[in-house]
Amino acid sequence: MINEKNLSAKQPVKGKKTWIPQKNVDKERQKNNQRQKEKRKKEIDSLIRKEKTLKKGYQFRKVFRKGVAFRGVSFRAVYIKNTLGNIRLGFSLSAKSGNAVKRNLMRRRIKGLAEQKCKRLGADIVILPAGKLRDAKWTDIKLDFEKMVSTIENDTD
Repeated sequence: MINEKNLSAKQPVKGKKTWIPQKNVDKERQKNNQRQKEKRKKEIDSLIRKEKTLKKGYQFRKVFRKGVAFRGVSFRAVYIKNTLGNIRLGFSLSAKSGNAVKRNLMRRRIKGLAEQKCKRLGADIVILPAGKLRDAKWTDIKLDFEKMVSTIENDTD
Protein backbone atom coordinates (compact mmCIF):
# COMPACT_ATOMS: atom_id res chain seq x y z
CA MET A 1 0.00 0.00 0.00
CA ILE A 2 1.32 3.40 -0.93
CA ASN A 3 1.50 6.03 1.75
CA GLU A 4 -0.51 9.13 0.87
CA LYS A 5 2.35 11.42 1.79
CA ASN A 6 4.51 9.96 -0.98
CA LEU A 7 1.89 10.37 -3.71
CA SER A 8 2.71 12.86 -6.39
CA ALA A 9 -0.01 14.98 -8.00
CA LYS A 10 1.24 13.88 -11.41
CA GLN A 11 0.69 10.16 -10.83
CA PRO A 12 -2.49 8.75 -12.38
CA VAL A 13 -5.05 7.27 -10.01
CA LYS A 14 -5.55 3.56 -10.65
CA GLY A 15 -9.14 2.43 -11.03
CA LYS A 16 -12.11 3.06 -13.28
CA LYS A 17 -11.96 5.78 -15.87
CA THR A 18 -14.51 8.48 -15.17
CA TRP A 19 -14.65 9.88 -18.66
CA ILE A 20 -16.83 8.56 -21.47
CA PRO A 21 -15.06 7.65 -24.71
CA GLN A 22 -15.74 10.21 -27.44
CA LYS A 23 -17.59 7.80 -29.75
CA ASN A 24 -20.27 7.09 -27.09
CA VAL A 25 -20.91 10.70 -26.07
CA ASP A 26 -23.43 11.34 -28.85
CA LYS A 27 -25.35 8.15 -28.07
CA GLU A 28 -25.62 9.09 -24.41
CA ARG A 29 -26.83 12.58 -25.31
CA GLN A 30 -29.46 11.15 -27.65
CA LYS A 31 -30.71 8.78 -24.96
CA ASN A 32 -30.91 11.58 -22.42
CA ASN A 33 -32.74 13.87 -24.85
CA GLN A 34 -35.19 11.11 -25.68
CA ARG A 35 -35.81 10.42 -21.99
CA GLN A 36 -36.45 14.11 -21.36
CA LYS A 37 -38.88 14.30 -24.30
CA GLU A 38 -40.78 11.25 -23.03
CA LYS A 39 -40.93 12.74 -19.54
CA ARG A 40 -42.29 16.04 -20.89
CA LYS A 41 -44.84 14.18 -22.99
CA LYS A 42 -46.09 12.26 -19.95
CA GLU A 43 -46.39 15.50 -17.98
CA ILE A 44 -48.37 17.15 -20.79
CA ASP A 45 -50.60 14.07 -21.17
CA SER A 46 -51.34 14.07 -17.46
CA LEU A 47 -52.38 17.74 -17.67
CA ILE A 48 -54.58 17.21 -20.71
CA ARG A 49 -56.08 13.89 -19.54
CA LYS A 50 -59.74 14.13 -18.67
CA GLU A 51 -60.83 12.73 -15.36
CA LYS A 52 -63.43 9.97 -15.47
CA THR A 53 -64.22 9.73 -11.77
CA LEU A 54 -64.93 11.97 -8.83
CA LYS A 55 -62.30 11.26 -6.20
CA LYS A 56 -62.02 14.22 -3.85
CA GLY A 57 -64.39 15.11 -1.06
CA TYR A 58 -64.91 18.65 -2.30
CA GLN A 59 -66.11 17.28 -5.65
CA PHE A 60 -68.72 15.11 -3.92
CA ARG A 61 -69.82 17.99 -1.68
CA LYS A 62 -70.27 20.25 -4.70
CA VAL A 63 -72.48 17.67 -6.42
CA PHE A 64 -74.57 17.09 -3.30
CA ARG A 65 -74.93 20.83 -2.60
CA LYS A 66 -75.82 22.04 -6.09
CA GLY A 67 -77.05 18.87 -7.77
CA VAL A 68 -80.40 17.54 -8.90
CA ALA A 69 -81.61 14.20 -7.53
CA PHE A 70 -82.69 11.22 -9.62
CA ARG A 71 -84.42 8.19 -8.11
CA GLY A 72 -84.54 4.83 -9.85
CA VAL A 73 -85.38 1.28 -8.88
CA SER A 74 -81.81 0.05 -8.38
CA PHE A 75 -79.94 3.25 -7.54
CA ARG A 76 -80.30 6.92 -6.75
CA ALA A 77 -78.13 9.62 -8.29
CA VAL A 78 -77.31 13.27 -7.83
CA TYR A 79 -75.95 15.14 -10.84
CA ILE A 80 -74.81 18.55 -11.99
CA LYS A 81 -73.68 19.85 -15.35
CA ASN A 82 -69.93 20.30 -15.91
CA THR A 83 -67.96 22.13 -18.58
CA LEU A 84 -65.55 19.27 -19.32
CA GLY A 85 -67.76 17.69 -21.94
CA ASN A 86 -67.44 14.22 -20.44
CA ILE A 87 -69.16 12.31 -17.69
CA ARG A 88 -67.48 11.93 -14.30
CA LEU A 89 -68.84 9.27 -11.97
CA GLY A 90 -68.53 9.03 -8.22
CA PHE A 91 -69.83 6.19 -6.09
CA SER A 92 -71.00 6.35 -2.50
CA LEU A 93 -71.44 2.70 -1.58
CA SER A 94 -71.18 1.62 2.04
CA ALA A 95 -70.47 -1.87 3.33
CA LYS A 96 -74.09 -2.08 4.49
CA SER A 97 -75.27 -2.18 0.89
CA GLY A 98 -73.41 -5.41 0.11
CA ASN A 99 -70.04 -7.07 0.17
CA ALA A 100 -67.06 -5.89 -1.90
CA VAL A 101 -67.87 -8.23 -4.78
CA LYS A 102 -71.38 -6.83 -5.14
CA ARG A 103 -70.24 -3.21 -4.77
CA ASN A 104 -67.52 -3.59 -7.40
CA LEU A 105 -69.92 -5.40 -9.73
CA MET A 106 -72.30 -2.43 -9.59
CA ARG A 107 -69.42 0.01 -10.17
CA ARG A 108 -68.18 -1.94 -13.18
CA ARG A 109 -71.66 -2.19 -14.68
CA ILE A 110 -72.40 1.51 -14.31
CA LYS A 111 -68.96 2.53 -15.61
CA GLY A 112 -69.48 0.28 -18.64
CA LEU A 113 -72.86 1.82 -19.33
CA ALA A 114 -71.38 5.30 -18.97
CA GLU A 115 -68.66 4.55 -21.52
CA GLN A 116 -71.21 3.21 -24.00
CA LYS A 117 -74.05 5.68 -23.63
CA CYS A 118 -72.52 8.98 -22.51
CA LYS A 119 -69.96 10.03 -25.11
CA ARG A 120 -71.05 13.69 -25.25
CA LEU A 121 -72.80 14.14 -21.91
CA GLY A 122 -71.09 16.67 -19.63
CA ALA A 123 -72.12 15.92 -16.05
CA ASP A 124 -70.78 14.99 -12.64
CA ILE A 125 -72.82 12.14 -11.18
CA VAL A 126 -72.74 10.55 -7.73
CA ILE A 127 -74.36 7.13 -7.59
CA LEU A 128 -76.02 5.87 -4.38
CA PRO A 129 -77.56 2.39 -4.09
CA ALA A 130 -81.29 2.11 -3.43
CA GLY A 131 -81.53 -0.81 -1.02
CA LYS A 132 -79.40 -3.94 -1.02
CA LEU A 133 -77.20 -4.63 -4.02
CA ARG A 134 -78.05 -8.31 -3.99
CA ASP A 135 -81.56 -7.30 -5.09
CA ALA A 136 -80.26 -5.16 -7.97
CA LYS A 137 -80.68 -6.79 -11.35
CA TRP A 138 -78.77 -5.91 -14.51
CA THR A 139 -81.96 -4.98 -16.37
CA ASP A 140 -83.03 -2.61 -13.58
CA ILE A 141 -79.60 -0.94 -13.49
CA LYS A 142 -79.58 -0.55 -17.27
CA LEU A 143 -83.09 0.92 -17.44
CA ASP A 144 -82.40 3.28 -14.54
CA PHE A 145 -79.17 4.47 -16.13
CA GLU A 146 -80.86 5.11 -19.48
CA LYS A 147 -83.65 7.08 -17.76
CA MET A 148 -81.10 9.08 -15.82
CA VAL A 149 -79.13 9.91 -18.97
CA SER A 150 -82.29 11.06 -20.76
CA THR A 151 -83.28 13.29 -17.82
CA ILE A 152 -79.78 14.77 -17.65
CA GLU A 153 -79.84 15.47 -21.39
CA ASN A 154 -83.24 17.15 -21.06
CA ASP A 155 -82.15 19.23 -18.04
CA THR A 156 -78.81 20.38 -19.45
CA ASP A 157 -80.02 21.33 -22.93
